[in-house]
Amino acid sequence: MKKKVIISIILVLFVSNCQKNHKKKINGKNYDLIWHEDFDKEINKNIWNLEVRDPGWVNNELQAYTPRNENLRIEKKHLVINSIKEDYKNAKYTSGRLNTQNKLNWEYGYFEIKAKFDLKQGTWPAIWLLSEKIASVGWPKCGEIDIMEHVNDEKKVYGSLHSERYNHMLKNNLGNSFVLNELATEFNIYGLEWTKDFIRWYVNDELFYSVNKKDFFGENWPYEGRYFLIINQAIGGDWPGDPLETFNSSKFLIDWIKVYK
Repeated sequence: MKKKVIISIILVLFVSNCQKNHKKKINGKNYDLIWHEDFDKEINKNIWNLEVRDPGWVNNELQAYTPRNENLRIEKKHLVINSIKEDYKNAKYTSGRLNTQNKLNWEYGYFEIKAKFDLKQGTWPAIWLLSEKIASVGWPKCGEIDIMEHVNDEKKVYGSLHSERYNHMLKNNLGNSFVLNELATEFNIYGLEWTKDFIRWYVNDELFYSVNKKDFFGENWPYEGRYFLIINQAIGGDWPGDPLETFNSSKFLIDWIKVYK
């Protein structure tokens, strides 16, 4: 009888823990987990597109994006984006970029990603959402939501928005930064709450920036419709500048991704 009671308690705790892990409560609002990626196997190409791009494609970046294992792989249950200084075709650097375009997309929800990056001059890791409408209306009219960006050896991260009205080309994009300090070299959880009325950014469940629709866009909210996820690490470009001569490689690690509704 005692053994049965112990087993029952273990089962109750297990089920309770599973239910807890499948829910998210933020600012008093409850969300249910609808998709997660643990990167415990090879990259699932039914979900992820591995991009191939030449250097200079956007932002005057220096890297070529390749689908090679050297640049994109699963290692110790982490997605590894490895940026390398090497001669590759017409590039001096290579890196990885993948997205879920036309395969997996969402409208509204809570997104969180556990990630870690190096602190090195010239690196630009990013986790962001882009509208599926980009093919028909182009950027920035389609809308872009940057969940997390980091540059160089800074001990802070950025969250921002780009749209036809507010974007970095006009030098008025909406955004803010969060200082990580000693946590900058650790895994952190980067969160984004996206609704029809506002978008909010979090680090380790701490709110650091919010944009309300009515304050900036009135009734013209560009952040509606289906958006897909992009994860990449650029080298060089307009924002971070060139890497140092001593640069050899840099890894951007993703532990897991969770999407709640």
